[in-house]
Amino acid sequence: MNRVELERKVAELRRELSRAESELSALGGGESSVEVGFLDLFDLDEIQAIQDAFSSAAGVASLITTPDGEPITRPSNFTRLCNDIIRKTEKGRCNCRQSDTLLGRFNPRGATIQPCLSSGLWDGGASISVDGRHIASWFVGQVRNEHVDKEATLAYAREIGADEVEFVRAFEEVPVMSLDRFKEVGRALFLLANQMSWIAYQNLMLGDHIREIQATNREVLTLRNYLSNIIDSMPSLLVGVDVEGRITHWNMRAEAATGMGQGEVKGRLLADVLPDLGMELSRVSSAIARGAPAIRERVPAEVDGERRYRDVSIYPLVANGVQGAVVRVDDITEKVRIEEMMIQSEKMVSVGGLAAGMAHEINNPLAAILGNARLLRKRLLEESPRNRRTAQECGVDLDGVMAYVRARSVNSMLDAVIESGERAGRVVTNMLGFSRKTDGAARNEDVTVILNKAVELVKSGHDLEHSYNFKDIVFDREFGDGSFLVRCDAGRLEQVFFNILNNGAQAMTFSMKETGREPRFVLRCNREENTVRVEIEDNGPGMTEEVRRRVFEPFFTTKAAGVGTGLGMSVSYFIVTEQLGGTMRAESGPGPGATFVIEIPASEE
Repeated sequence: MNRVELERKVAELRRELSRAESELSALGGGESSVEVGFLDLFDLDEIQAIQDAFSSAAGVASLITTPDGEPITRPSNFTRLCNDIIRKTEKGRCNCRQSDTLLGRFNPRGATIQPCLSSGLWDGGASISVDGRHIASWFVGQVRNEHVDKEATLAYAREIGADEVEFVRAFEEVPVMSLDRFKEVGRALFLLANQMSWIAYQNLMLGDHIREIQATNREVLTLRNYLSNIIDSMPSLLVGVDVEGRITHWNMRAEAATGMGQGEVKGRLLADVLPDLGMELSRVSSAIARGAPAIRERVPAEVDGERRYRDVSIYPLVANGVQGAVVRVDDITEKVRIEEMMIQSEKMVSVGGLAAGMAHEINNPLAAILGNARLLRKRLLEESPRNRRTAQECGVDLDGVMAYVRARSVNSMLDAVIESGERAGRVVTNMLGFSRKTDGAARNEDVTVILNKAVELVKSGHDLEHSYNFKDIVFDREFGDGSFLVRCDAGRLEQVFFNILNNGAQAMTFSMKETGREPRFVLRCNREENTVRVEIEDNGPGMTEEVRRRVFEPFFTTKAAGVGTGLGMSVSYFIVTEQLGGTMRAESGPGPGATFVIEIPASEE
C-alpha cells in the first residue's frame, strides 16, 4: 500500500469511526451502559500476535499500554539501549515515562511522531478509543536516523549515569530508518489503531447487545418460572396439547395424579397417558377450529372403585403460530357431595316437619282409640256396681257377658289394641322428640336413658324399598352399676346412638338374608373413673381394615347409591369429640361383628 492509498484509508476509517460514535451518541447518550477496558474488548493473545507481527515487519519496537502508561502487552523488538540500559537507570526510566505520556495522548487526527525525551531515538504513538473514550495507546519506535546527534546521546548517557562504552555499543545496534520511512510506519500504525477502535466499538455494541439479551433472557426465565409456579400451584389438572393431541405442557397436579413427570409424557398422545381423557380429543379439535372454549360439567368417572365427578374445560390457544389447547380438569366430587348433602338436608328438614305434623295428626285419633279401647275393656270386663246395674236393666247377666267376652277372646283383642296403641304412641313421641330442634344447651343426662330412646326409635324403623324391619332385632343390655350422667345435649347424643344403631341394623338385616343369623345388638354402659364408656356391638358382617380406618371420613359410605350420604358417622364423630370432649372409635376384626366404643367425661351428680 503506497502513501496515497494509506492516507485515503485513514481518512475513510476516521469518517466511519466518527459516524459510528455519532450513532451511538444518538442511541444511548454517547456512553455505553457498562464501563469497559481494553482487555474487555480484545483477546490479549491475539493482540500480542498482531503487535509482534507488526513490529517484525516494520522493523520497530512496539508496546501497547493503558492511557496511564501501564503495559498491556509484552514489549516487541525492544532495543538493548532502551530496555537494558536507559530504563535501568532512575532518571532514564522517568524520562521514558514522560515521553510515553506525550506520545500516548488521545489524538484522533493521526499518529504522534517525535524524538524520545530520554534516548533521542524516534518514537511514535497512536491512540485506541471507543465511544469517545481513550482505552489504550500503541507505541512504536526506538529507531535512529541521520538527524540523531551521537554526541548529544553520549552526553545523555553521562547525565543519567550509564556506562558510556556499553551505551555506545547499544546505540550502534539501534536500527537505522529514515524519518520519511518512520512516518509511513506511523501512518500504518494509525490505520491499525483506528481499525482496532472500530472493532472495539463493534465489540462494545455486541457486548451491550449480549447483556441486553441476557437481561431479557433472565426476565423471560423469571416470568416463565413465575407462570410455571402459578400453573403448578393451581389445584386443577392442566395439560397443554397440540392439534394432534400430543402433550406439550404438564403441571404438578397432573404429575401427582399420574405419577409421571413432564419429561416422561411430553410428546405422547393424551389418550395414551390419560385414557379417560382420550374422548376429549375430538372436542380439542372442535375448540381450536371454533376458537371458543368447550366445557363439560359434572363428568362422572370411576377412580379406584369410587365414583367421582369433574369439570373438563378445553381452552383453545395460538402461540407463535402453533395451534393447540389447554385441557383443565377440576375434581368437583366434594362440591357435588356438599350440594347433595344440602339437598338431603333440605329434604330431611321437610321430612322432619312432615313427621311432626303427622305425629300430631296421629296423636288425636290414637288417643281416641286408646281411650275407647280402655273404656270398652273396663265396661265389659271390670266388676263394678254400675256395670251390673246397667246389665240388669238391659235384661242380661254381667257374668255371662264377661264369660262370652273371654270365650271369644275379645279381652285379648282389646289388650292387643291397647298395647299396639301404646307402642304407636311411643313411636309418635320419639318422632316428635327426634324431629324437634334442640336448644343446644348442655345438661346432666343419663346415658342409658338416651340410649334406650335411640333403641326405641330404631326399632320403629321400617323401609319398604329395602325390606328391612328393625322391630325383630334383639337388644341385649349389659349396664353396669353406678351413675351414668354426662353433661350433654340429649338430642345430639341421641343422634349419635341412632346413627350407630341404624347403620348396624341395616348391615345386620342385609347379612341375615345370606347367613340366617338372628340380628342382635349388645349394649354396654359402664363407669370408668371419670368417664362413661358406651359400647354398641352388633353381629353383622363386620368391617375390613380399610373400611374401619375410613368409617368416620365425611362422605365415605359402603352403601349403595341412594341409601346413605356418608355423613352420619362423621357427624357423630364430630359431636362426640368436639362438642362432648370425648373419644369415639370402631373395632372390628376378621369375621362377623363390629363394636363402636364411645367414652364421654362423666358429670358430677
